[in-house]
Amino acid sequence: MSPPRLENRLPPEDLLERDEHPLRELAWLLAASLAALLALVVATGFVARWAAPQLPFEYELALAERLFDDGAAAPETDAAAQERQAALQALADRVAAAMELPPGMRVVVTDPPSELVNAYATIGGRIRVFHGLLRRLDSEEALAALLAHEIAHVKHRHVAAGMGHALAVSLLLTVVSPEGGAQAAQAVLGGATQVALLGYSREAERQADADALAASLTLYGHGGGLAALFAALPQAETDSGASWLRSHPEQAERLALLEAAAAARGARLAGPRTPLPAALRALPPAATAPPGAVR
Repeated sequence: MSPPRLENRLPPEDLLERDEHPLRELAWLLAASLAALLALVVATGFVARWAAPQLPFEYELALAERLFDDGAAAPETDAAAQERQAALQALADRVAAAMELPPGMRVVVTDPPSELVNAYATIGGRIRVFHGLLRRLDSEEALAALLAHEIAHVKHRHVAAGMGHALAVSLLLTVVSPEGGAQAAQAVLGGATQVALLGYSREAERQADADALAASLTLYGHGGGLAALFAALPQAETDSGASWLRSHPEQAERLALLEAAAAARGARLAGPRTPLPAALRALPPAATAPPGAVR
């Protein structure tokens, strides 16, 4: 029997040929990676919304004190400003009491002398109502509704959840780019006050509006203040400085939801209006508005 014959055959010419184009496979890989990253981002949002209410509010207060000193507790030296601050805080305390905040939670309200049509809550129960928005409100009921809306964001820890989500996303970015992720995390921490300006989810806004209606009914027996607040804002919605509106649902949607909620409660959206206290009407003359601000 003869030994087997060994042959040094050349490989087939189509050995390295592939049915798929390399660029197409790369595109699929990138798309899958992006989809996975987006899924993680969405998941972190759910986790942040669940975790935020579980943390003691004292932690949020401590974080607020460490991250920034926005002068929320700084005493005013001008007598008119002191009276305005006291009146604003007194109304906020009344609204907060009607909303039954958890033990240990309170809000501190300031009125920055800016002509921006804006108000927002940030971590630690700090709320800012700018003069540009105060000038548009002509009744205590409307201002109380605005404060109730912002206090609801504090009560339900929407700000803390937003910060937690932003930080989690920045950590995810470190997987893609360690340097970029670290910069994003630093930006979130360094600009804690600005996180609130990014806006909340529509769900959070609907919840805040519902709480504002409930507080208005408790305090005044009608929802006219919230309706007046919404009515005062459409004109500002077209102005470039109306940042309070840009992060909120459309006015028509909010009015429709308000009317439905009031009807379900058998509540009125009209009622007696109380003029703002003199201290809150005595705003200093509007200074020259910066670019993008509303006079």
